[in-house]
Amino acid sequence: MNRELTQRINSLKGRLAENRLDAFILSSQESLLYFTGMSYRPEERAFFMIVPRNGVPIFLSPKLEEKHLCKITVESEIRTYWEAVSPPGENWFDILETLIRPFARVGVEACIPNNILQKIPAREIVCSDIVEDMRKVKTPFELAMIRGTAALADKGMKSILANAYIGASILEIFSLSSAIQRELIRGKRYDPVLTALTTAAWPSPNSAMPHSIPGLGDRLTRGSNVAMTYYRVGGYAAECERTFFLDRADAPEKKYFHDMLKARAVAFEMVKPGIKCSDIDAAVRNFLIKQGYEDNLLHRTGHGIGLSNHEKPFISLGDDEELRPDMVISIEPGIYINGVGGYRHSDTVLVTKTGFEPLTKTNTDLYSMTITGTNIAAAVKGKAIRTALGID
Repeated sequence: MNRELTQRINSLKGRLAENRLDAFILSSQESLLYFTGMSYRPEERAFFMIVPRNGVPIFLSPKLEEKHLCKITVESEIRTYWEAVSPPGENWFDILETLIRPFARVGVEACIPNNILQKIPAREIVCSDIVEDMRKVKTPFELAMIRGTAALADKGMKSILANAYIGASILEIFSLSSAIQRELIRGKRYDPVLTALTTAAWPSPNSAMPHSIPGLGDRLTRGSNVAMTYYRVGGYAAECERTFFLDRADAPEKKYFHDMLKARAVAFEMVKPGIKCSDIDAAVRNFLIKQGYEDNLLHRTGHGIGLSNHEKPFISLGDDEELRPDMVISIEPGIYINGVGGYRHSDTVLVTKTGFEPLTKTNTDLYSMTITGTNIAAAVKGKAIRTALGID
């Protein structure tokens, strides 16, 4: 890991030279993780990593976290300040001023909060997407981490489908993530700061509102239910989403479902290096509009995945970024019919040198996504969960 982090820092230094920057200040939680491998949630106390074009990185952290910095394995200098609110000479911006005084032109992340940006006392500040651009293309280490999370996302989706039945409460679906958590704990892979496990489902017809929050007492139905495993493990994300039925789909439902699959096929046909993200989204959108769904579209075709579940590049109109090998993206065009439900599969996908590789591999066909039968074992277990937690 130390070699990986050193390579990332050296790569950043090379970009500083290309952009005529003397140093770069990192402050976002994900960027600090990217360059240190350290799990840390800064809360109200600012935390900085200053990477000079020449020399070792300098960390400026609250005194509270000084011992925490011992986890950082790369060669560095550590400085501390007293508290989020401190007297002159002991606050972070006074100490930061002394640290960046030697640098004339200093880069900062474009996402830096304005209240922090206003207090950075550099002679010239340049807001830059250098780090975001670095993070778009994954290293072999990162790809291994994302593959691991994707495998768990598939396992979580398999669990949803195995425990689904007409009348199952959303609480029961949420509770399935506990098995994944226990697996990570047993394997000594669980970091509470860097792990988030959302196992959820949206019953029809509310599945037509993909960013609504399903109630714990909501129940799965015979229509188009949309399931999601939205995971982040060890800091690296993956997602899998599937539209499934708990009874035979009727003719209109079959059409919506298969048109969604066709839209995915349009996208996958185009995923390869050199293709603009906006062109993929435009092709998918045009296909769905030609099928009569102009009023049933709510979002882009996909987005980047890495340290965040949603990051650049965006597979969207307006993002003219060209795909590159070792980018990781989602493909998830959706159709949303008010009063009926939503139709969306999402997969985590690796861009390869010649095309793509799906990292989530749960079946997508209508036969596999149709679950019939009473599922008595799941129903009995679900009744016990609901009773224990007072949902019934």
